[in-house]
Amino acid sequence: MAKASCLLRNLFITFNVLFMIVGAVLLVLAIVVDVTYTADKYNGLIGLYIFGAVTLVTAFIGAHGAMKNVKWMLVVFLVLMCVDCFSLLRLAVPLAVLHPRVGVLQEEMQSVGPLDKTSEDFQKIMNEFQSQLQCCGLVHGYMDWRGKVPESCDCTSDELLLKSCTAMDYDFENWSYYKLGIKKTRMVRIQPCGEKIVHNFLDLLLGLLFGFAALAFLGIVLSACLIAQQGSKAKAVSKPSKIFSISAHPPKYSQLYEDYE
Repeated sequence: MAKASCLLRNLFITFNVLFMIVGAVLLVLAIVVDVTYTADKYNGLIGLYIFGAVTLVTAFIGAHGAMKNVKWMLVVFLVLMCVDCFSLLRLAVPLAVLHPRVGVLQEEMQSVGPLDKTSEDFQKIMNEFQSQLQCCGLVHGYMDWRGKVPESCDCTSDELLLKSCTAMDYDFENWSYYKLGIKKTRMVRIQPCGEKIVHNFLDLLLGLLFGFAALAFLGIVLSACLIAQQGSKAKAVSKPSKIFSISAHPPKYSQLYEDYE
């Protein structure tokens, strides 16, 4: 029993140490984003600050409570984990229900307008997306760039074999160019980036939300077991011992043998 109790306690402490590392990483990530991008703070960044700080503090309370056997800290940790698990599931379940309806978000992307008319910062971001996700444009493919399709839309030799490319129309600039009198066709990617961005972002977000909810549920189970274990130990210690007793009166003696006639 003692080995099982020690194992559970060490497992709980390890769990909270890992959670503290996750909270610290989230805070560092929020600070890096805040320093790198000098734009106004948005809700996502503020939420990252809050979530990282709450995770760090909650994990510290749980680890300290387990190491010092402080019951009220374990109870606070249990309550906070219940709140976290409920909050994460409240965010994740509606997103999972709305996941098949990502077409609505893609329609909203059409309001961005022609990409060649957007700001330079936005175009740099799009070029990164196009290179990393192997896509072109936002909603309508290369046509979103009108006559200024960047090189990040160009297909590689491997993509040409997969038949995921198309030839640009004559109405567009860079459809063909002459080099040493030879006409070459430019092949660009077919799939727009908007679809990939939405799907990848939602899949990542759902994975994080459900993953953290599962970890919070594991923390609930471990903390509840530790609290119950401490309660059973307290009952065992509070029981009076029947082996030794201190009394002012001498013990009553009983006759141990009988006289035989």
